[in-house]
Amino acid sequence: MTTRFLGQYSKMSLFGRIIVIIFGLLVAIIVAGITLAIGIVLPEWATMDSDPIERVIFFFAAFFATSYVGAVAIFPAALVIVILEAARMRSFLYYGIGGALVALASYYGSDISVQLENTTDVTPVANTLQLAAAAGILGGLAYWLIAGRNAGRWRGPHER
Repeated sequence: MTTRFLGQYSKMSLFGRIIVIIFGLLVAIIVAGITLAIGIVLPEWATMDSDPIERVIFFFAAFFATSYVGAVAIFPAALVIVILEAARMRSFLYYGIGGALVALASYYGSDISVQLENTTDVTPVANTLQLAAAAGILGGLAYWLIAGRNAGRWRGPHER
């Protein structure tokens, strides 16, 4: 009877864990997208000649445009999450490094700079590789705060 109860408890905690993982992944993608938006605009913020309403509109547009980050990073991030969850890795370092790797893989995989080259009059963004890595690290740390700290705990005590 105890084994049956523990099996049922494990299934319920697995379902709850999946919900937490999905929520953590969504928050991580939003954090990475906001980091990119701020990193792109902040260096030129003081020299912008636009009025305050245009700046607010830009931030709303940038917030919704971060869905591109999610579309590009969702599969590499899910792969990293599955690996870290299976290995029960709970250190924030793993999630920061994993986030940086996901962001760099997404950066090289999407090649967004080629797509945007002649479509806008916005000045080119400097340090794009560092900006992508920083966004990934912050996204990974946001995920760790929500879900990564308890990776693998749904499976019960760690067997050695």
